[in-house]
Amino acid sequence: MRPGEVLAAFSEPQVYEDWMGGNLNDALLFHGLRFHFSDCDTRAPLPTSTLDWVVIHQREDACLFDRPITEWNKEAVVQELLTRGYHVLTEPNGDVEVPQNIGLSFDENGRLNWVEL
Repeated sequence: MRPGEVLAAFSEPQVYEDWMGGNLNDALLFHGLRFHFSDCDTRAPLPTSTLDWVVIHQREDACLFDRPITEWNKEAVVQELLTRGYHVLTEPNGDVEVPQNIGLSFDENGRLNWVEL
């Protein structure tokens, strides 16, 4: 997808949230979402750039494998990934990763609260 296609798919206003961090001129920002693109200038992704990274953080309507992200806990998401044939790594900090595909982080109660694709 190109930036214009992402903007057309999201009718909501762009918004910056504290969790997003800085140096985001390569991204379009929405509540609970960062869409990062391959090329940018000092202000925004270039119109011809392509989507290459998505970060989801506590977005209430985001789903993973057709279930709301808020319903997943660490054990369940690891089992789902293994069932689907993914090679799953658990990092020393407790994060779960499918190398080159997805990164998952969990809150102190083991609930999924961060997804990177």
